[in-house]
Amino acid sequence: MSNGKQLTVFLNHASLGILLPVLNLILLDRGADLKTLPLLVASYSAAVLCFELPSGICADLYGRKTVFLISGACQMLSLSLLLFADNWIWLVFYILINGISRAFSSGSLDALIVDQALQEKGEICLPSVVARLGILEQTGLAAGCILGGFLSCIGDSFTVNILTRGAFTAVAFGICLFGIREDKISRRLGQRTPLNKHIKEGIKTILSKQDFPLILASMLFTGFFLISIETYWQPAYLKISQSAEGTWVLGALSFAGSLLAAMGNSFCQSLMKKFPGCQWRIYSISRFFLGCAMLFLALQKNVWFFILGYGSIYLLLGTGSVAENSLINQYTPGYLRASILSLGSFLLQAGSMSASLFCSLFVDRIAIPGLWLTAGAVLIGYTTFMVVFLLAKRTGPGKKKLEKNDIKRYDTESF
Repeated sequence: MSNGKQLTVFLNHASLGILLPVLNLILLDRGADLKTLPLLVASYSAAVLCFELPSGICADLYGRKTVFLISGACQMLSLSLLLFADNWIWLVFYILINGISRAFSSGSLDALIVDQALQEKGEICLPSVVARLGILEQTGLAAGCILGGFLSCIGDSFTVNILTRGAFTAVAFGICLFGIREDKISRRLGQRTPLNKHIKEGIKTILSKQDFPLILASMLFTGFFLISIETYWQPAYLKISQSAEGTWVLGALSFAGSLLAAMGNSFCQSLMKKFPGCQWRIYSISRFFLGCAMLFLALQKNVWFFILGYGSIYLLLGTGSVAENSLINQYTPGYLRASILSLGSFLLQAGSMSASLFCSLFVDRIAIPGLWLTAGAVLIGYTTFMVVFLLAKRTGPGKKKLEKNDIKRYDTESF
């Protein structure tokens, strides 16, 4: 992976981290309230849902680099709107364009990098390149979060955070435009595929493996889980801590969460190297304990136990995501990669939108701990169902046992 690619991935996620620890506070400061906040998040998810699949298909058919650059342009426009927002109407426009930017960025650059890595190194490098991407993304988020937390202390309207994110986005846009090439492999050696044929091949690919549809479907529940924690962890922490350290503490916690997610990425890579072919087991175990960590967090009234639960969640998220992405990329041919990754993101956002509506309706009735208990129980329940279903399929009457050759085994030496 070239330095230009690594720097682009890092800066793209660092720019996101600059707003992440205080984004909900920015929205509340500029016209939102606790009831409209999850509705704004739902609007974001709706925008992503509308453009997710079309953007992924466009990336496969017309170029991943072009789609990523469109994302950068949309991000700059959305930040301009946020900078001048002073009521919820401006915030709606910001959220919608930001969602479009997210849809065009998801999967496009990752698909380009994975395809070029497979072309140069072969399938042997897949777990390593997926882990490297995860580490770059999470360390970028961590650096952005700690910077964003301190920048939020400058002034009283978070303007410095918004301007700094714009600068990071512009630099990432420039590096991608001038420093990253797009191989022909991304476009099926220059051949144009009809849209209907492209969609049919995608459906056939998904249904070709018993566990592939279940992995994609699990992203619905992951989205439900994530939005419940990301929407409310900041006010929940401030309520428990009852301290006056300032918003820089939120930046420090966001930094710690992203750093732990990166550690989870690295830990998963080590596990897959030690236990080749066990991506599925690593994925299912980490998702089960992720739900358990959410139950633990929901019951906490002590600051330090809250921090422990919060950190555990992001460590387990990072561990499971590498195994999940390795399986998805393993099952997906190169010419469908951006489309399948966008489908996964589409399902993630569908889960997020459902969670946003659920939170808006029930936050007054069951409070934040009740929302977290629900999210943890849902994730545990689906993971348990997924494992039991696949075990029944593979060991049931008339079914042959899983052969060792049915599982891809990778040597995960450093990429």
